[in-house]
Amino acid sequence: MQVDYSETHWKILDQKRKIAIEILRMLMSKGMEGYVYGSVARGDVNDKSDVDIVVFNPNYIILDTLEVHHKYIIQATPNSVPKAYLSLDENEEVVISFPLGKLRRNELEFYSFGGLIDLKGLEEKKRVIGVNKNLMIIIPTENGHMELPLNGNEDYAAKLLKISVDTIREREKLLTKRADKGHTGIYLRYDLDGNESIYDAFAKIYKSNKYFRRMINA
Repeated sequence: MQVDYSETHWKILDQKRKIAIEILRMLMSKGMEGYVYGSVARGDVNDKSDVDIVVFNPNYIILDTLEVHHKYIIQATPNSVPKAYLSLDENEEVVISFPLGKLRRNELEFYSFGGLIDLKGLEEKKRVIGVNKNLMIIIPTENGHMELPLNGNEDYAAKLLKISVDTIREREKLLTKRADKGHTGIYLRYDLDGNESIYDAFAKIYKSNKYFRRMINA
């Protein structure tokens, strides 16, 4: 199905991408490359879409000194690598995240599954293919995007996204479960106190939680 974007849609996308570009340029000035993932990378945004940024090779010390609203650490499941999150606003609508351990292949491919783009791509006004939360494959077009259901097109999606079919099916299963049962929750979330550093929080959780420790050491 073809979806044509309205003038309002293009304005919302432009506004959110301007925010992302500013942050990615700031990160680059500090020696780090960031990426935007999700709807801002694909283009199928709405006014409630988050600006989600990830840094795969972070400098923890520099990131810890950024001026942000609040910080937290999440481990989605006992078998996933924990990540730190820096929210630039109260409602966590603009967030920089980075892994606290080595991401496995399927965890890296998660970002490509939803759509992943770098600073150059944003500056060149490119949009990328990805799968949204409704399990629709979003394929950008000049006037908007084409969409088709992921269900039954998993092999095609893997080719388009250049990721494994296993990752496709894993994400499909998870998102289907969330749609059926609502938010499934996360294994661990730790909210940092005002003056607490990522390092101090990391050390505290590492000492007290064996699953956190296991994934850091994996």
